[in-house]
Amino acid sequence: MKKILIFFFLSSFCFAQNNEKYDALNFSPELFFGQTFQPNSWFPKLKSHYMLGFSFEKNNNIFKNKWSNTINLSSTGVGLYFSSLGNQEVVGNAISILPFVEINLNKKESFSTKFGLGTSYFTTQYHPENNPLNTAVSTKLTWAFQTFVYYKFHLKNKRTLKIGAGYFHHSNGHTQLPNSGLNTALASVSTSFKLNKKQFKENHNLTTDFKKYKAFYAFRYGQGIQKFIDHESTVKAINAIEFKGGFFYKDILKFSAGITYNFYRHYYDYIKENEVDPYFERPILNASNIYLSIGVEALFGNIGIDWEGGLNVYKPFYKEHYILQDETLNNIYKLKKLFLGRLGLKLYVINTLKKPKNNFYIGAHIKSNLSQADFTELSIGFVHRIFK
Repeated sequence: MKKILIFFFLSSFCFAQNNEKYDALNFSPELFFGQTFQPNSWFPKLKSHYMLGFSFEKNNNIFKNKWSNTINLSSTGVGLYFSSLGNQEVVGNAISILPFVEINLNKKESFSTKFGLGTSYFTTQYHPENNPLNTAVSTKLTWAFQTFVYYKFHLKNKRTLKIGAGYFHHSNGHTQLPNSGLNTALASVSTSFKLNKKQFKENHNLTTDFKKYKAFYAFRYGQGIQKFIDHESTVKAINAIEFKGGFFYKDILKFSAGITYNFYRHYYDYIKENEVDPYFERPILNASNIYLSIGVEALFGNIGIDWEGGLNVYKPFYKEHYILQDETLNNIYKLKKLFLGRLGLKLYVINTLKKPKNNFYIGAHIKSNLSQADFTELSIGFVHRIFK
């Protein structure tokens, strides 16, 4: 997770620096209050959740011109949040940093929605002897996900006041167990202060002329980390290779379909060490996973926000993994074995607005079985545009 934290600092830096031409740079303090839900029946009761946030956000004309015929992009930015989770002894406090995008939902720009993905630091974690009740957070660093809806009021002094409602989620991506995660419903109130204002001038290196569709193909190699079962002390690797193809839509969205191969080191070692039948004769094959996926990626200069959903074609040892976690083979098992998700950020070497024929990226993603975290992954990838 330390590598993930470094990645998000780099991504946040790119969000902050990717402002060659913008209308205004704003500073927005925000006060949140709400409730974190108990992840299971034995989890201690939590008091009200309070959070203080500070965001730096900008309106980028290049992005706005690109996105204007697709969605009404409002701003991009980075938020820093300080949370009191409602139980100092068990879950403590959290500090979060999240790059985000905000999108207007109507022509008057009074309604908007915000999506953020980043990382959080927790002051208190699970310990088998000193803090056994905290089954939600077992690592200092976790993933953090934010989605909010806002309504904007225009005040007489030309200032704006926003009220919001939304959801915050924390999970370590199965890098350590237990990992029930924390889910919080929140309401908020915020305002903004203009720190800077520049007049927009067209940058011909980042032209907004584009064809509607452009094809591409891409390769990815990923190195994931996963905790297998509760009483296993080690974290082991998952190796991933992906090939996919698709098309750029107006140079702001990437739609794709692909195939991915994963090799689970935990599965392989468990099969070999315990001579598990009928998997023992072909341990490499039975420790493998093949899945098909479709995806969409939103492009913001050097940053891409990436989502994939798919179907597992082959994952034979997942049944044993599920049973080892003391869970019964019910309908939820069938859904988790079949459906998967993948969410994360990509940091591109070349600004995507320059439409490079070849580009490289590093990425940080969390993969899930249905909605349950499977593993956290760092990856490197290559993208080739097909110009016609």
